[in-house]
Amino acid sequence: MEANGKNIKKEGFFRAFIKSIKDFDKYEDFALESIGKTTVYLLKLIAIFTVVISSLTTYRFSKALNKITAYYDDNISQLSYEDGVLEINNNQKVEATVDDIYQNVIIDTSELTNEQIEKYKEELQNKNGGFLLLRDKFLYKNEMVQGITEKNYKDLLEQNNIQTLDKQSITNMIAESQTKIYIVTFVTTFILTFSAFFISVLLDALALGILGFIIARGVKLKLRYGAAFSVAVHSLTLPIVLNIIYAIIKEFTGCTVKYFQTMYTAIACIYVVTSILIIRSDYIKRQNELEKIKSVQERVREELELQRQKEEDEEAKRKEEEEKKNQRQKERKQKKGKDIPSIGSKPEGNNV
Repeated sequence: MEANGKNIKKEGFFRAFIKSIKDFDKYEDFALESIGKTTVYLLKLIAIFTVVISSLTTYRFSKALNKITAYYDDNISQLSYEDGVLEINNNQKVEATVDDIYQNVIIDTSELTNEQIEKYKEELQNKNGGFLLLRDKFLYKNEMVQGITEKNYKDLLEQNNIQTLDKQSITNMIAESQTKIYIVTFVTTFILTFSAFFISVLLDALALGILGFIIARGVKLKLRYGAAFSVAVHSLTLPIVLNIIYAIIKEFTGCTVKYFQTMYTAIACIYVVTSILIIRSDYIKRQNELEKIKSVQERVREELELQRQKEEDEEAKRKEEEEKKNQRQKERKQKKGKDIPSIGSKPEGNNV
């Protein structure tokens, strides 16, 4: 592929991924990408991030589920479900802390007013994550997804042709459906996280594209906004990778970085500014090289013109000398013709 006189090789995602991190010179090629190709790269990058986050969320959920199951076996003495209504421990409120992520599990199957339910929701919303089991539905929240997910028992259980439940049947159901639960958790988290993170990263890329466009104009570099957007998308590669690494470290060590989001934005800005300045530097360098080439071409053209003029002058001089030579030969022939008498002409003088 060729654009603006520069040959661009078609590269796969992972080659572009590596060069986006370590090769600033490559950003000039990224600026020549189409918006469609840049968007595909962005989607793949977000998909990798989402797979990692969904896997971590599913792993965390599996640990929480094991703790909940253990708590359920030890503390739930009575449970029944029929006609969409759940009763646990004779409708007494049960509350427990599972772990640092799912900080709160609240069970209250008594008849609650809307005001009481909203108060429970507000309490759940203020936690990083948790479960709320009510009389006819359950709610849950995790730190990766904004908002609370709400499900009705009746809708959920009728899909599996379940009309009644007791404590032992739930224990058996959890054991039999554990893999399915993890798959549903992964898929649900992937869809929600992908959508939310795509919007977030797209907004970051649009803002960084505006920054790159302004900087380019400031350094007198004619750069379209589409090109600045492509540069911005690739500049987010390293911050997203660091975000993935941070999520893994945080999951297994609990270590947190207070100003990580600030660092995330700062790194992307540095990549945009540096790449724009390098593109400008390369552009000026090529312009100087073109000027030198034009200067050499002009000098060669002048030398060729002088050589051509010299050859024309020599050719004209040769033709002129040849014409003079022919003229002299012609004159000699004419003079010689006059000196020889014609046959039968009358002799001059008085001689007979």
